[in-house]
Amino acid sequence: MLTSVVADQVGLADDVSVARTDDKCVVVFRHGRVAFGARDMALGAVLVALEAGSVTRADLEEAALASGGDAVPVLARLDWLLAKLRGALVHSVAVDGREVARVVPLTGDGGYRPAPPPPGPVALSRLAFLRRRGADAVLESGRAAYRVELCAPEAVAVAAALTRVTDVSSLAVALKLDVHLVAHLVAAFTAADMTDAGDAGTDQWNFHELLFHARSRLGRHDEPFGATFPFLGERDPLPAEYPAREGPAVALPRVALDEVARRDPPLVMVQEARRSVRHYGPDPLTLDQLGEFLYRVGRVRAVYGPAVGMPYEALDRPYPTGGASGDIEIYVTAHRVAGLDRAAYHYDAVAHRLVRVCADTVLLDALLRGAAVSTGGTPTPDVLLTFTSRFGRMTWKYDGMAYAATLKHAGVLYQTCYLVATAMRLAPCGLGSGDAQLSARVLGLDWARESSVGEFQLGSMPPPSPGGAEAAGVGRPHWRAHNNPDWAARASAALEREAGQVGRSDGYSGE
Repeated sequence: MLTSVVADQVGLADDVSVARTDDKCVVVFRHGRVAFGARDMALGAVLVALEAGSVTRADLEEAALASGGDAVPVLARLDWLLAKLRGALVHSVAVDGREVARVVPLTGDGGYRPAPPPPGPVALSRLAFLRRRGADAVLESGRAAYRVELCAPEAVAVAAALTRVTDVSSLAVALKLDVHLVAHLVAAFTAADMTDAGDAGTDQWNFHELLFHARSRLGRHDEPFGATFPFLGERDPLPAEYPAREGPAVALPRVALDEVARRDPPLVMVQEARRSVRHYGPDPLTLDQLGEFLYRVGRVRAVYGPAVGMPYEALDRPYPTGGASGDIEIYVTAHRVAGLDRAAYHYDAVAHRLVRVCADTVLLDALLRGAAVSTGGTPTPDVLLTFTSRFGRMTWKYDGMAYAATLKHAGVLYQTCYLVATAMRLAPCGLGSGDAQLSARVLGLDWARESSVGEFQLGSMPPPSPGGAEAAGVGRPHWRAHNNPDWAARASAALEREAGQVGRSDGYSGE
């Protein structure tokens, strides 16, 4: 019986290009470029070997030494070249010349070093995952600077079996594979940070959060990213204006700019006085207040486009969004609003009206109860605002960053709501989380197409607290003052005096 030959090999990544002139050779790849003199016969021979396909380290040394020269300096230059090309080299495990797994660099500063596998128990990292990418299975991790392409069933089997803690010998016996092959694969997985040997220092990360962080920004992956317009020519973009929902509608009062400008405090006063308030006054929020708030926060001011470089209609709102996508929609669950029935409504930002989408008391109570739980069991707000995203508005244009941009939009809308509510002397509070499945039921949405990405509470300002407005954090354990914390108290007091009331500060969130 013939024994298979298992080897670690190396080759150039698919996106590497080589340019040669009379005086130099230049290697260009995604993470940089390397140049050396055309008369360096040893490095020239190494590069030719790498261009031909995957080879072993011994093959590269043989190619370099065959060019002549002393072995020590020749091999030193080989090490220099391989170090410079680390972001351009794909390492692989091969059996009898057949690639079983490939380790592809995702950054330009990795230091892949195939080494013997851990001598004791080993398992996949809790941050690693297996998925299909094109025609291959791949092993990836939000932590790793590499992707491991599993080119053969043996590699897939080893990766899947490592979901349980085991060792190389036991793994080879269980899978009926050559122990040398299993050892090389486990060593490659370990060197690529796919096993638990590399999990130290990542305990503060959840799997999905680290992966989202790594993939929603440049630098840690090689997937398509940015405004690539992946569906241009395949399908039409979603319309800029939200299709009108069916149901009883309530026209909202409008407000005049001159009137708002006349009574609004300066921005610096609003910004300093802003705080989260989780208690509400004895009188409910009014329909006039709700109408003004929504008009100032979320109305559609205009639609424009398409245009050169922007093959879709764009939305102009009071707050910015990437590519003027305007993907965020506002839903209003009214609990205590004078002049408005208790129900959930879609805010028609073009017609400036509320369209009722749900009046089921059980569902409304569940949604409002979830908001109260999110704020530590505080009273039910007069209004719960649910911010949803029409994901197709983003994914039609953006690759890799669409959802991350949506969350940025939600954050901008949170701050806009805080500032407008503070200027109007209302009680605002942004929520850290919500129930996406429940809100989809209440609002009548297809969760995968449009779903909640943020929640915000609103109500009437509560009555005065004893002593009036205080500086942020005063009286809290180990409170230390930095950079004029009195501005917040002074701004709050000024707004309270102007409004003829004292704002309650016991709902301050401490942010």
